[in-house]
Amino acid sequence: MGPVQSRSLSTYLTALDAAGYATIVVSTCESEEPLAFPFGFPENTVVMRRPNVGYDFGSWATALGCVPEIRNVPVVLLTNDSLLGPFAPIDHLLEWAAKPGPDIRGLTASHQFARHTQSFFLAFRNGCIAEKPWVDFFNNIREEPDKDNVVLHYELGASRLCFSEAYSSDEWVTGPDLGVPYGNPTVDGWKKLIESGVPFLKRTIMTHPTTLAECVEAKSYIERTFNVDVTDW
Repeated sequence: MGPVQSRSLSTYLTALDAAGYATIVVSTCESEEPLAFPFGFPENTVVMRRPNVGYDFGSWATALGCVPEIRNVPVVLLTNDSLLGPFAPIDHLLEWAAKPGPDIRGLTASHQFARHTQSFFLAFRNGCIAEKPWVDFFNNIREEPDKDNVVLHYELGASRLCFSEAYSSDEWVTGPDLGVPYGNPTVDGWKKLIESGVPFLKRTIMTHPTTLAECVEAKSYIERTFNVDVTDW
């Protein structure tokens, strides 16, 4: 992506800031120009820039390594800009992520490859991300040759670590809940995911050539449901 940041990112940051989160953006934009936020962003947002390697886990490892103090706050939310939106308030999701309960919460769980919590929204509670298993996990993030290897080593790896170290976890919704037991909940179950109270759309639905039919349907659905043109996001 270029230096001009999306409406989705600005809206998401604003929602997080309003809910009391201190926001850090870790950008892998390869342009030497300053990042531009035409839709604004919270005054206290910290922006970091790094080489475009390591995917999301590389960005999260960078933030946790540069500002290790954040590991000790009550809720550390690791998220990304792979979603368009939010098209509606997300207070209910952020309240759910932070309320007493499991150590780790994620918005979705997929049964692809093996059951795992998807990594685009992971809330670590009560300082558990400051404990040695997670410090070692993020300190050992390495560049992988492609996204599939990132998923296998780190997205599934995080769920394996959660299980092996007896951390408790929970998800807002799972693939089987959405009627896609072996599919990707954010792609194959996008409409039911929105209906469950998650007002986002996976960006790849609008950009990947294999999801052309879903793109047309999603554009119309979001316009009817939220009165917005998803192509503006």
